[in-house]
Amino acid sequence: METKKSFNNIVLIFATLYAILGILSMLITPQTTNPKDPVMTAISFIFLFLFIGLTVLAVWYYKKQGFPVTLGKAVKLGVLVGLLGGLLVGLYAVIYFVYINPDAIEQVLALSRQVLEDNDMFDADMIDKQMEITRKFFILGQFAGQIFSGLLYGVIGGLLGGLFFKTPSEDY
Repeated sequence: METKKSFNNIVLIFATLYAILGILSMLITPQTTNPKDPVMTAISFIFLFLFIGLTVLAVWYYKKQGFPVTLGKAVKLGVLVGLLGGLLVGLYAVIYFVYINPDAIEQVLALSRQVLEDNDMFDADMIDKQMEITRKFFILGQFAGQIFSGLLYGVIGGLLGGLFFKTPSEDY
């Protein structure tokens, strides 16, 4: 019989692993790199699959502990891992951009400005307005973006884990 403590422990273990992976991804693929760099794009996709794979692994580990896996339980596990992990990575992002490397915000804005100017889609006034809005909401956007991506990866990983590791209905 499943205990709430066992479920919560699995969530905490895998959310911590998710946070470590997220911080590692921020250190390896800083936001100040050129978004058109094919190596950084490939590394970003690798991390995307690792985040989703980690939530699938959480479902597998849950089943390995002897608990029955339903699709709903797998999605719940994935969402909680992604939410808590994304929250931890978001907190790290805030600390990073506010205290550790506040100059990175200006570097990201300069890179964004360059991309907008290169695409020739907006005039200089529109780009200036966009940069001002981005500057105001950058930290909040980083925090919210990490939580949202954690939820997204958690749902996808939970669904995949539930489909792969679902316990046949006669077993529970």
